[in-house]
Amino acid sequence: MDKETKASFARIESTLDRLSLELCKNSSDIGGLKVQAQMGKGALKTILFLGSLVAIVLSVIKIGENT
Repeated sequence: MDKETKASFARIESTLDRLSLELCKNSSDIGGLKVQAQMGKGALKTILFLGSLVAIVLSVIKIGENT
């Protein structure tokens, strides 16, 4: 191989190494985002459940006052 080909291979290798590092970083960031999304879904379900309970209790109290 001549000098120019070796230099090209070296540049390609360093570029692939950087891409590999970025890919690993992106994978860990995506994993963190998935965890945050799951926590958000859980919080939303809890809020909806508690809101439903409050609505039921208030409805029962109102019906009890009218009778």
